[in-house]
Amino acid sequence: MSGNVGILLYDGILFSIQLFTGLLLGYSLVGIHPVNSTKVIAPVSLLAGLMYATLTIFISGLYPFFVVAVLIVPILYLIMKIPLTQILVAILLSMLFQLLFISLLEYNLLGLLMEMSGIKVDFGSNLSADLLVSMNNILISIFIYSKAPTLFPPTLFEEQISEDESELSFNGHIFFVILMLVLLSAGVIYTAIELDQIRIHYRLFITFWMIAITLSSIFFMRRIILHKNESIQNFLDKQYQKELLSFFQIVRSQRHDFNFHLTALYGMIQKAEYDASKTYIEEMTKSAASINDLLPLHHPAVSAMLSTFNGIAQKKKITIEFILRDDMKDMPCSVYEMNKMLGNLLQNAIDEVEYLDENQRNIIVEISKERSYIIIRVTNYANLQSDGVRDLFAIGYSTKPLHEGLGLPTVKKIAEKYSGIVFPELTDDVITFQIQLPV
Repeated sequence: MSGNVGILLYDGILFSIQLFTGLLLGYSLVGIHPVNSTKVIAPVSLLAGLMYATLTIFISGLYPFFVVAVLIVPILYLIMKIPLTQILVAILLSMLFQLLFISLLEYNLLGLLMEMSGIKVDFGSNLSADLLVSMNNILISIFIYSKAPTLFPPTLFEEQISEDESELSFNGHIFFVILMLVLLSAGVIYTAIELDQIRIHYRLFITFWMIAITLSSIFFMRRIILHKNESIQNFLDKQYQKELLSFFQIVRSQRHDFNFHLTALYGMIQKAEYDASKTYIEEMTKSAASINDLLPLHHPAVSAMLSTFNGIAQKKKITIEFILRDDMKDMPCSVYEMNKMLGNLLQNAIDEVEYLDENQRNIIVEISKERSYIIIRVTNYANLQSDGVRDLFAIGYSTKPLHEGLGLPTVKKIAEKYSGIVFPELTDDVITFQIQLPV
């Protein structure tokens, strides 16, 4: 009895080592750094090893391996809180690693060598093979931990909230990757099951052929994803150039008008109309301030977007006050994503105050840096009850008619993508949305 328990524990530990290496590789390949995944993968691998050892009492062959692979999906999903598609791809890549490099390459070739050399397969030879495979797994784990190889970018697994994000999403690409990995896994599984029934020379051929086909297919999928990623970058570049051109047009227009202002001032001074000149200069200064206030920002495209919203607000007799204490040079997100967040918050604020009393039609936009965080605050008056605040980030929820309720969920999604947070603060009839982004 004690011998059976010892064998089960031995099998469980061996499986844990192999699974840990596979999951470490799988998660690294989908863009999760080993430093962040190891503390979760290690205990899950030990638990999976115990599950595997228990299952081998009742079922044999590769079936315990598949059952464990299915059972750890919800466990990893609940613990790591990352997209389910990212977990599925990581586990499928882990399965392929174990089937291809551990079962087909290492154990299969070691078995062939012993068979061709006439070495008797006994406890000692099996133990030597297990120790060799385990040492290889430890060396591979060290390499993965230090190099953190990545196959697919994390953006592949981001969920699309609204239709206007279609240019930035991978749409069906992720499902194509999952389908291909499932088909490859099915082929490798069938090959592994039938290996003992195949002649030695063909067994060598089918082993290396399956490895070559699998690796070629994976890198073909990666090439497709990278091509899509390049098209996304081109789209973002075009958006950046469009917003940059908009800002330059505003500055150029202001410079063009400056010549007319100088002519008008010169005429008033010539006529000794000093009070009129003073009033005229004050109006000029007030008009120029809206642009000058935004010039300290590091990214002209962000300045352009804020300037555009300022113009929209002025037409609706809404005042936007900009308090800029940081130039956002170190922001972690792209200019497009920053404009997406600021644009949604400003649009919500304008929609909220548009029909309020004249003394309440003002918005404050504050950008600062506190410790290692960029802080963005957008403050405005709002007719909102405190019990409605918790629903603001729910997809589809809106306090205004004819709104889809996608703006704030988009802001939340982008902030969380960079380990940031966004939250509202409601005081009496004033609401402040605050974004905190680590630099």
